[in-house]
Amino acid sequence: MLNHLKNNPGVRIILVGALANLLLASLKIAGGIFGKSTAMIADGFHSVSDLLTDVVVLFTHKIGQLPADENHPYGHGRAESIGAALVGAVIIVAGIGLAYEALEIISTGAFKTPRILAAGAAVLSIIINELLFRCTRSVGETLKSPSLIANAWHHRSDAISSIAALIGIGAAMMGYPIMDPIAAIIVAVLVAKVGYDIVFTGLSDLMDTALSEKETTRLENSVNSISGVIRFHSLRTRKIGSEVLMDIHILVDREASVTEGHQIAEAVRRKIIREFENIQEVLVHVDTEDDVDFEPIYWTGRKEVCVLADPIIASFPEVVTRSIIRTHYYKGNTLLELAVKLKEGLSPEQTKTVLRQLKKKLDGIESVDEVRILIDANLD
Repeated sequence: MLNHLKNNPGVRIILVGALANLLLASLKIAGGIFGKSTAMIADGFHSVSDLLTDVVVLFTHKIGQLPADENHPYGHGRAESIGAALVGAVIIVAGIGLAYEALEIISTGAFKTPRILAAGAAVLSIIINELLFRCTRSVGETLKSPSLIANAWHHRSDAISSIAALIGIGAAMMGYPIMDPIAAIIVAVLVAKVGYDIVFTGLSDLMDTALSEKETTRLENSVNSISGVIRFHSLRTRKIGSEVLMDIHILVDREASVTEGHQIAEAVRRKIIREFENIQEVLVHVDTEDDVDFEPIYWTGRKEVCVLADPIIASFPEVVTRSIIRTHYYKGNTLLELAVKLKEGLSPEQTKTVLRQLKKKLDGIESVDEVRILIDANLD
């Protein structure tokens, strides 16, 4: 367990933040009570909400780091997005709570004159939360962890609320007690806005939001620079926590062999993983025609064509053997390509006649639109 914590900076920074929030919650609530500051008491309960979200983030971050398994072949990264959304929701609730407290003070006129103790607690809270924000954000960006980044902004929202409390406390001590709840309302709106942004980001990840336009343009330039790729289309991306899954269709020459197409696709996959961060998996689909506007389905396969073509080929005594037969499909048409080995001793004219007659008969196959015949000159 200790080794796990030592080797996992994400877990470590969460635990540090939780310990700090426990200390701050106690300090601010005590400072609010003994320093006679309602704003500081409310800010203390904000730190309690921070402590609760630390528990949520710790749980979801640890789940998100689990490796893929049989039931979760793409890993558990979505737990991080869920955690970020939950943290954001708590921040929104905290902002609404702070605003409610401030409005309650204004409506009742229950203004108090805080003491210096309350101001000292606010200053200490600002310093500690800003340090937590910077450290947690740094670790979150390094690990590409949505929940850690969300938690970092939660620390920043706590620092902002403490600034509001400090302004209110200072103004109240200078003879303007109403400034305390007014400042609290302004900051409550800012805190809620931070929560909204975090929730929106987390839910966007859960909704399989695509790459940005900038990243898509960069991807297009990268893929189109690969030899053998005519262009690409039907790009789909989705985020699984900090990782990205990608599907892409590439268009290659229709004369490319299966192995050549696979080689080009593998070059695309490797280059994307090498040049783009956090790509967990890239599925490359190879096309020989642009199928964006239609579905290229050909009902006659190579096996069926062979059944029809082989008897015709065998009926020519000049043909020793049929060594190769392939079918190509393009723009709704089926091309039959074959290589034949002819008897030795045929003159050029006889060879032309045989090939012409063979092609004519093969052209008669209803499911074949074009025929290409090659001579197998293998001397073995």
